[in-house]
Amino acid sequence: MVRRVLLVRGPRLSEDSGLGRAHHSIEHSLNRALVPNWTKINTIEHEPMDTLPSRVMKRWFSHPRLVNQISESTEADLIHITDQEQAHLVPKKSKVPVIVTVHDLFHISPREIVGGDVVVPVGDNKPGFFRRRDLRNLKNGLRRADMLICISEATLEDVKRTFPGKPVALVRHQIDTEYWSPISNPRPREILGDLDDESKMLVITLGSNERRKRLDFAKKVISSLPEEVSKDINVIHIGSDVKITDDQLLAALQNAEVLLFPSASEGFGYPPAEAMAAGCLVLASDLPAHNEIIPDTCLLPPTSIQDWVSELTSIHANWRAAGGVPRLPSDELMNHVMNNLSPESHGKSLAEAYETVFSDKIN
Repeated sequence: MVRRVLLVRGPRLSEDSGLGRAHHSIEHSLNRALVPNWTKINTIEHEPMDTLPSRVMKRWFSHPRLVNQISESTEADLIHITDQEQAHLVPKKSKVPVIVTVHDLFHISPREIVGGDVVVPVGDNKPGFFRRRDLRNLKNGLRRADMLICISEATLEDVKRTFPGKPVALVRHQIDTEYWSPISNPRPREILGDLDDESKMLVITLGSNERRKRLDFAKKVISSLPEEVSKDINVIHIGSDVKITDDQLLAALQNAEVLLFPSASEGFGYPPAEAMAAGCLVLASDLPAHNEIIPDTCLLPPTSIQDWVSELTSIHANWRAAGGVPRLPSDELMNHVMNNLSPESHGKSLAEAYETVFSDKIN
């Protein structure tokens, strides 16, 4: 028997954002029949609002009212709200079970995270009036939900501490392995254009300028390299200041020798997973949630510049020994992503979570 799920979110976010990408991955899995015995009946969402008054009216009043009305008459067997920032949409009374995906609780439960050489404040400890009301509504919505789906073990443990007794399930994000594959979807290095120098070893850093991304640490590593190494390296930072096309991002990860990702805190961490799917070596901080999805051989002490310099120097030596020819894609890393984060494994985990909460609610 095929059951039906109604997806719910707030504004229609693009796939360029983390939350938008996560929503679309769930939608695509349901549309492609990758979630066994479940299909999507519809998606409830709205266009982004341009002004603060219109955003407040839509977020606090008209959109929750619409979701409540639909929940009372829906033909769906389950409602899935695809991120915790829309948890206020959980109906106070619903005739079907309601699930919320929790990516992290950084804003709902502010704290400081010690990540290597930096203490990272996460969330706002002094939110304004509107945000305080918003956070209260989000917490109440999460309490009303029948189950909370968590995208990492770190998030799951955080949810258990914050909402004790609440049913939870672990469903990690999926990575479109065919899209990132240098075999099935290759992109030449020349696509990078003026950003690159093909005579040099390509190194990528990726992320916003938030402190938790620790881009300063990556810069310290690069500046600490021996001169004979640094002169052979071209570093491209992809983030807030450097915008590139989707094709260029593909080319960067498929052709780089390594991605440096020293971030102190991630709900999941798309960049290293996508880099591995592209066959690219990753060097990341040995911290949650990295050490859930990244092999131990790719993890380094978060505070030791020397360890990072040593690994990067070794990668450079291999590149030089190969005559400056870009490395072959890593079958080991691509298979690691295929086995743990493929759309098929994501769909299976999602179906198991759906079945659990549906059976519990019905029984």
